[in-house]
Amino acid sequence: MHTVTHTDKENEKTLINIVRSLPSNRVEQLVDFARFLEAQILSEELVSEEGLSAIDAENAQWDTLLETDESQDLLDKLAGEALAELKGAA
Repeated sequence: MHTVTHTDKENEKTLINIVRSLPSNRVEQLVDFARFLEAQILSEELVSEEGLSAIDAENAQWDTLLETDESQDLLDKLAGEALAELKGAA
């Protein structure tokens, strides 16, 4: 568990002041970056809990699954749909 320190409180105040001074699109970027940092921490925790051998075994299962022609066709279809959606949104 993380103990809140004086420095943490000061950093929190600094972040709040920064957020208040930014335009909304930059705030969205800051939130995205904060979520990225959270995901990194979660990933590190999962790796330490699960162990690299278990992760490697799971990755090998995915690799085997994704090597089939059927899965590649499905991925190509999904990629095409995503690109079409992006082009339509632009």
